[in-house]
Amino acid sequence: MNQKIKVLIVDDSALMRKLISNILTKDPEIEIVDTAMNGLFALKKIKKNEIDVILLDIEMPEMNGLEFLKMKRDLKIDIPVIVLSSLGAKRPQVTMEAIELGAKDFIIKPSGSISMDIDKKEEEILASIKKYGGQKNRTPLNSQYYQKEIEKIIQEKLEEDKKNAVQEVKQQTVESYMTPDITHLTKEKKISHIEMILIGISTGGPAALRQLFSEVKNKKYPILIVQHMPPGFTKEFSKSLDKISSLSVKEAEQGEIIKAGWVYIAPGDKHLSFVRKQFHYQVELLETHPVNGHKPSVEVLFESAYHLDIPVTGIIMTGMGKDGAHSIKKLHNKGNLTIAQSPEDCVVFGMPRVAAEIGGIDKILKIEEIAQLINSL
Repeated sequence: MNQKIKVLIVDDSALMRKLISNILTKDPEIEIVDTAMNGLFALKKIKKNEIDVILLDIEMPEMNGLEFLKMKRDLKIDIPVIVLSSLGAKRPQVTMEAIELGAKDFIIKPSGSISMDIDKKEEEILASIKKYGGQKNRTPLNSQYYQKEIEKIIQEKLEEDKKNAVQEVKQQTVESYMTPDITHLTKEKKISHIEMILIGISTGGPAALRQLFSEVKNKKYPILIVQHMPPGFTKEFSKSLDKISSLSVKEAEQGEIIKAGWVYIAPGDKHLSFVRKQFHYQVELLETHPVNGHKPSVEVLFESAYHLDIPVTGIIMTGMGKDGAHSIKKLHNKGNLTIAQSPEDCVVFGMPRVAAEIGGIDKILKIEEIAQLINSL
């Protein structure tokens, strides 16, 4: 890589800024240009530095992560943001709001606001930075306009702090938290008689699925999704997708009838499966052990279709590891159409790569091409 990816770390904890910096400095493709203790300081740093990507905490004093994202959007600052926070595990609606405000991805700190074990997320953090920080064809800042506006924001914030007691400011901050080479499609594939579409996805999934379902219009089939997420997260994520999609999106519930035009997302602590009844299919949520280290697991969903021997389109998208790769190959071997997200389009080309390498994929497509294919089915 000719030019390093310039990163701004925004976290109110000096210790976390140091631990995150330790991870990033090990990678020769990444350069830490600065750090900031809250959103207000981050705005000042952006004014002074050339930055390719921002790692952003949510819980911070003076200007929290959501307030920063709103300011960034209003100022039309075209720098990708990756949320790195513990808050999403406790209040998933906050992370969904961050994604709606323009954050490209989210990564949950493994053990709270101060995560001494943040290195557990090293691979995920580096992959996301390289995915979004490497896209340098962004609109440059209008420096004269931006400097004028940022000074106005800073001044307004200082005046606001003078008017409010410290406790009141803290309370407002807390309350604000309440408010993701096989290029030939075989001709003999029978894609006109499928009964449902199955998607497996992991790291980088929320942003990828938001892009996908903002473009998918086809309501002829049900779509079942396994997105690797912790418990409590998938309900809010489903609501977030439902807002932007022309299809109806929900978290899957035990025993419900699977209907065309609906998107069903696996709950964060249960495997998503389905069974055949007389004239319909029905959701079956399983409490069994994790598969490939995941619960929900993509493998379980794809295996359901394989064992029922029904025609489906299987899609495997961005994510680490190999979850779903072997079961999508089984679907492929039975004559089902199988798709993988393209490497240049993935945050991590792991699950799709394994599926393609073992011969389980018919076609490798970008997200917009996957949407076009679904719309054509």
